[in-house]
Amino acid sequence: MLTNGDRHADSKERLVQWLRDAHAMEEQAETMLSGQIERLENYPEIRDRMNTHLEETRQQAKRLEQCLDWIGDGSSTLKDAGGKLIAFGQNIGGIFA
Repeated sequence: MLTNGDRHADSKERLVQWLRDAHAMEEQAETMLSGQIERLENYPEIRDRMNTHLEETRQQAKRLEQCLDWIGDGSSTLKDAGGKLIAFGQNIGGIFA
């Protein structure tokens, strides 16, 4: 039988996992957007909107980091690195598309 302390710990663990996942997705989005922006030199309006979105993405990642710090758990370096690697591969694929 789970005690209230066990339930609280389980809930916190799920929240931390969700925050880590969200942070990793924001890091992946940042890498993808940066790669796409580099290829939009002939489309200034789209590039400007993408730059705005990139800044929003960076702000969201920072807020997620602050949440993780507040509850006493940092972002997952491994997930962030994995997300960036996937985004890099997607950007490389876009060059040849």
